[in-house]
Amino acid sequence: MELWQVQEMRTALLVGSAVAIATACIGVFTVLRGQSFAGHSLTDLASVGGSAAYLLGVNQLWGFLAASVLAGLGMHAIGIERIRGRDVATGIVLATGMGFTSLFITLSMTGKSGGSAAVAVLFGSLFAINPQTVPLICLLAICSIIAMAVLWRPALFVTVSPELAHANGVRTGIINAAFMCVLGIGVALGSISVGAILSTALLIGPASCGLLLASRMRDAILSAGIIGVISIWIGVIVSYESYHWTGGKSWSVSFCIVAIILFIYLLCRILRSLGVINAVARRRAAVAHV
Repeated sequence: MELWQVQEMRTALLVGSAVAIATACIGVFTVLRGQSFAGHSLTDLASVGGSAAYLLGVNQLWGFLAASVLAGLGMHAIGIERIRGRDVATGIVLATGMGFTSLFITLSMTGKSGGSAAVAVLFGSLFAINPQTVPLICLLAICSIIAMAVLWRPALFVTVSPELAHANGVRTGIINAAFMCVLGIGVALGSISVGAILSTALLIGPASCGLLLASRMRDAILSAGIIGVISIWIGVIVSYESYHWTGGKSWSVSFCIVAIILFIYLLCRILRSLGVINAVARRRAAVAHV
């Protein structure tokens, strides 16, 4: 019961759960669209916004959000015609983002603690989130979930067969641009929670597990959301309790969350290779037809 009496603990669990559910919805589509590396590249430009916001003394969430959404739209515009074009755009974003992040963190060292700047931007901490930012984070998470619900059918159509979708009058360019905006929001939410560098794990990890466990989109998103929330809760609790195990030196909450996600992903891969997951899926399908 001591855990629930700590304000930072309650904030971490609330924010982490909201972000995990939102990134699960976004992450499943990201993996299906083959844009996992694009999501990783967006984290590099999100770190630019976060480091610039830290340097200017502005709320980091605004920096993460502005940089990741603008970067997503920029990548879409540069690589709108060909897949190869998107790959080139992704490579450019990757290099440019890390360069500017390094610059802003270096400038932060002159007037503030450079170590604090690097940790806050690159690795984050759910325990360090300002309670006044919580409503905004939850609002962004809800908006991203609603956006994915609206984009559900056209985005899935464009993902499975872009040529057929275009032939049927679906505005693929608008759908892709809208998805990149939502992906940018997901990256920003992940960055404020576990840091820019590790946000890809929260976006892609649970989604990959969900796709391994389920054969239908709704089931995959539901599984990804559950795995994300479980990873957040276990990671937060382990990080908090590690203070007593390590003589007063707590494990990083971001590390604990990512470690749990990695463990669950490896477990899903092992079960899939052994045929356990496939057997369960076939049994569920048989029951559904009865």
